[in-house]
Amino acid sequence: MAIEYTFSRVEPHVVCDGKPDEGKVCSVVVGMSATEDNHSAYIDTTVQLTGAAMVVPESLDLSAICNDAADDGDWKVNLAAQIESQKDQPHAWSGVATAPSVI
Repeated sequence: MAIEYTFSRVEPHVVCDGKPDEGKVCSVVVGMSATEDNHSAYIDTTVQLTGAAMVVPESLDLSAICNDAADDGDWKVNLAAQIESQKDQPHAWSGVATAPSVI
C-alpha cells in the first residue's frame, strides 16, 4: 500500500484586538500526517506571514501556504523515512501469551 499524506492541522492565528493589523492572519500552523497500513507519522511547523501576506482568514491561500511548507521542509521524504523506520522496529505479538503460575 502507498503512503497517504494529508494536511491534518491548519490553524491560522490572527493579530489581537487593538493592534494595527487586527483580525489579519500573522501565522499559520501547518501539520501533515502520513499513514501506511498500521504505521503513521506527523510533522508540523508555524509559517509566519508579514506585509501583504497578512490578510483576513477567508482570503488566505491555504493550498500555497501548506504545500510550500511541506515542499520547503521535504516533509514527504521525512515522513516516509519515519514510516520505514517504524517498519524495522519490533512490534507486539498479536497472539495470546498465557502467564505461568508463580512458583
